[in-house]
Amino acid sequence: MPTGGVRKDVVVALALMVLSVTGQLGTSSLPGYEDEAKLPWSLLAIGLAGVLIAFRRRFPVLVLLLATGVHFLVVGLLMPLVVIQPGMQVLYFLGLYSAMAWARNREALMLATLAVLLGMAAWVGIDIAGGIASLRATDEDVPIPLVVSQVLVNIAYFGGATWLGRNAWLRARSDHELAESEQLVEQQAGQLARQAIVGERLRIARELHDSVAHHVALIGVQAAAARRAMERRPEAAAQALRTVEDSARQTVSELRSVLGSLRNPDEDPSGPRPSLGQLPGLFEEVATLGLGVEHDLVGEQELVDRLTVSQSATLYRVVQEALTNVRKHSTATSARVVLRLEPDMVEVEVLDDGLPRTGTAGGGLGQVGMRERVQALGGSTEIGPRQTRGYRVRARLPLAVGGAR
Repeated sequence: MPTGGVRKDVVVALALMVLSVTGQLGTSSLPGYEDEAKLPWSLLAIGLAGVLIAFRRRFPVLVLLLATGVHFLVVGLLMPLVVIQPGMQVLYFLGLYSAMAWARNREALMLATLAVLLGMAAWVGIDIAGGIASLRATDEDVPIPLVVSQVLVNIAYFGGATWLGRNAWLRARSDHELAESEQLVEQQAGQLARQAIVGERLRIARELHDSVAHHVALIGVQAAAARRAMERRPEAAAQALRTVEDSARQTVSELRSVLGSLRNPDEDPSGPRPSLGQLPGLFEEVATLGLGVEHDLVGEQELVDRLTVSQSATLYRVVQEALTNVRKHSTATSARVVLRLEPDMVEVEVLDDGLPRTGTAGGGLGQVGMRERVQALGGSTEIGPRQTRGYRVRARLPLAVGGAR
């Protein structure tokens, strides 16, 4: 138990002892009560009860039995003026309340509480019966309302202590269970975080295997072929070295793309990477949100096959982010997407003719992400307002001369 709790219990016990001693001394000073007050034994009984209550949290069941049980019955029979003092009434109340609130062994508590309540009920019954007998001995009428009132007061007294103590125990148990649940949640969160790290490592391994390892293997094969043909077939060796050069560049490009994707928190790492072939689905999606899209293809469709997986995914992400910005930050109800394909370059352009929507300015992280993605593949971007009206997002990527790998 914390030191603060012990100190608090000692202070409460001393305060109740002082209150009870003061009341007992005041009673003993009244005419006819000097002998019935039984000083100094009554003061000793009050001090003993205060000492017991000081340990009400450390030994709640034992204090219940000794203070609220044995002490109450013995002192009540031998020195009834002591137990009726207000301070002693609060002391006995705390003994029952503390046991209900802090006892860990609930079975022992129930047995002890039953014994104490039966003893108190017997004492109250004996006290009421003695009072009724005294009244009848003097031929006085028994005040039935007073008897009923005493019974109800004792029921409220013992029942209140029991009910309040049990509620305190239930709240403490609920708080303990809540703390255990929070600890379990933290443990599970840590486990999920570790699993996420493992999953991310596997994703990176797959990305490197699919987009980089192939080019590295090709570099090794072509370098070996160039070494064997260097003396006898220099033209074949030169062609092999050019292939090595192209593969090395594409390897670096793919590696930069993989590293750049790790910085994008919105991308689902577990799903397939997007591509330009998924643009029609994207256009339908934004159309359902109120933004119509016109799209044009300028150039030969066959050149799309020369795009690498990373290039196709990057261009898709650029169009996706640009259309999202139009929908969120512009008054435009339609946008135009143009895909231009040339033998050495691919370009995507998103245009709108709307005005900036007030109060919707973002942090610019989407534009930063677009620039980083395109730059990671050796491309360039142009993002900004048009001269007439609206906004333009343009991204340009170089095409590999040897085609997609």
